[in-house]
Amino acid sequence: MDKTRILTLAFCLLAGAFRVSAQKIDKEHLSIGFRGRYSHILDGHNIYSDLIDSHNYAIFDATVGLTTRPEDGGWYERAFNYPTFGIGLSYARMGTLDFKDASRLGDIVNLYTWAEFNLIRTKHFRAGPLLELGLAFTGQTYDYYQNPKNRFIGSKVLAVFGTGLQAEWLFSPHWALQAGLYLTHHSNGMTRSPNLGINELSVGMGVRHYLASTSFSAKPKDAPEKPEYLKGIHWNVFAAGGVHSCPVELDGILVSDNPARLAPARFHGVTGLEAVWRYTPIFGTGIGLQADYVPNNYRETDLLLTGKEDPDGYSPFRLALYLKQEFWYRRLSVHIAGGVYLFKRCGLTEDITSTFEKIGLRYHFRQQGGLFAGLDLRAHQFDRSYALEWSLGYSF
Repeated sequence: MDKTRILTLAFCLLAGAFRVSAQKIDKEHLSIGFRGRYSHILDGHNIYSDLIDSHNYAIFDATVGLTTRPEDGGWYERAFNYPTFGIGLSYARMGTLDFKDASRLGDIVNLYTWAEFNLIRTKHFRAGPLLELGLAFTGQTYDYYQNPKNRFIGSKVLAVFGTGLQAEWLFSPHWALQAGLYLTHHSNGMTRSPNLGINELSVGMGVRHYLASTSFSAKPKDAPEKPEYLKGIHWNVFAAGGVHSCPVELDGILVSDNPARLAPARFHGVTGLEAVWRYTPIFGTGIGLQADYVPNNYRETDLLLTGKEDPDGYSPFRLALYLKQEFWYRRLSVHIAGGVYLFKRCGLTEDITSTFEKIGLRYHFRQQGGLFAGLDLRAHQFDRSYALEWSLGYSF
């Protein structure tokens, strides 16, 4: 990915954070924060044993936030108990881990948007969940000759997803202390292989400066009118596309005559139909059916790794059924989904499970249906990325 594309994606992240918040970018809403995290690489499957002897490292964050305020009187802000949106830049010092040989993980720079929600909100204290989504950049990637045991990072540009719980204590009208627990995932969505990804659990503390005098329990205006939205059952039709680089295909390449090659990134297409019951402006629940077209090399990989073919045959087509839950904030919807493959023939060695998970977001160009654009991350076994899928669809 060249610098122009990186800068374009970064600009979209920054613009999106401010667009969704719908707040004025002024002294009354702005804040600046600094935070340190002590992070631990999660290793439930003991997959790092050949690469590292230590799992802990430091992360340093700088953030700019836009706080929604009760005085502004927005319906969605009130419904979500006045969240804060922003952008962040962090530096993860993974390169300081103890490595067993010349293979290594590199330091990672993260550029991300974030949202903090309040489950508890008093005059001087608030606490609740947070979400982070953005891009990450690293200089140390897999290389068959120079970095063969780093099968966790397959490209220099990654996606970063984060969640957690954070508390904040306002000890003066302009200053607050923060503390939190964070779970972060780095992956390129298998656009390059190998890419097992990295999951990290962190604890952190920081300080935030509000440019204007702040109170978390300021009195709101009168209750705003409920916004218009696409009520009841509505239908979504969509098409999506992405690329997937198969780690099992890489295993086949590594036993072939040219092991230095990387597994190719193969395009896959998706079409889908969803029925969603939106019962409030912020919640919707639905069911979906999707068909995938995924060109593959399963037969050749089976022959390389096992010496035989799958007697059930192979197919580039799959069919899947899933349930989904939507969460709405103005024109942005975030969804989580879990599904099952009704039909797939992937061969003897492919490790695609019978179930899958998706998390994603969509931007709707109109509040009451119509065109939308989205991005989904599909995974298997909850921690195994499969693909990043860009989508375009229509609600009616």
